[in-house]
Amino acid sequence: MCANRISRRASIEEFLSSLQREFNLNPSRPLFKMTYKQPSTWPMSLSKPEHKKPIRIAVLDSSFNPPTKAHLQLLMKSVTNIHFQNDQPVTRHQIKEQPPEFFDACLLLFAIKNADKTVTSSDASTVDRLLMMEALASYVRSTANSDTYSAALQNLAVGVTTHPIFTDKARAIQTSLSQSPDQSFSLYFIMGYDTIIRFFNPKYYTNMREELASFFETNSIICANRQGYGGEEAEEQFFQSEIFKEILGGENDKKVVRIKLDDEIAKMSSTRVREILINMKNEEGVKEQLLKLCPEPIVAIVIQEGLYTKL
Repeated sequence: MCANRISRRASIEEFLSSLQREFNLNPSRPLFKMTYKQPSTWPMSLSKPEHKKPIRIAVLDSSFNPPTKAHLQLLMKSVTNIHFQNDQPVTRHQIKEQPPEFFDACLLLFAIKNADKTVTSSDASTVDRLLMMEALASYVRSTANSDTYSAALQNLAVGVTTHPIFTDKARAIQTSLSQSPDQSFSLYFIMGYDTIIRFFNPKYYTNMREELASFFETNSIICANRQGYGGEEAEEQFFQSEIFKEILGGENDKKVVRIKLDDEIAKMSSTRVREILINMKNEEGVKEQLLKLCPEPIVAIVIQEGLYTKL
């Protein structure tokens, strides 16, 4: 383990201990804290320190167990393919004559608690996941184009929230950011189809219609296709469902923007990465397989730290 990672691990452990102490004081209050942000002015841009319009933040929330190329493309495709005209999201092919606006910043988000998944002994620890998320953030910043529409990929943070439900996550982030006077923020949560069907599941809410109506006042969703969940026909049926239309009140395209991932990317999963590590014991064989699924810095951490299996 390199000295920098040892030091960073210790810092993250202290960060999590501090977060836990604050959470214990009021467990019902959702919290959001950052472990990493570049530049230090995040979410404000160094080139645009003052914003009159809401700052638009693309939020990739996931378990990152581990981060894969699917996570990478979800973020990059959202930022580079969704623009804004007249304060409304549009995809590239929908852009009209006037110059579009773009995302201002990005956030990789991890929730300490998960509403559906139980942590197992073979999963990466929270510290390891945050180390990988920070490595992914650095990788994104170093590989992103310098185009105007890619600028948000250079303005990137890694954050942690204490609550598993999206409405609470959004509230925690908005509350934290509201300390900036005279500035508002629009959050765009990036998720796959498998996640959005859970997002609209009544079991997670006391009053789903009321809670989601409040959520969509200042937040939106970017939804990507995902293989293994009924295909395009099932997705179309969901997006045409009465409950979906009722909650969004005719603003479907404004509040839920859809993107399409490449087929090979859409079927990638962190589960597959973990399966490879469990079933293959030769380090070189593992590395070759992992590089097909994960960015190189993530593969390096997984192998060097012996995550998911001891090689």
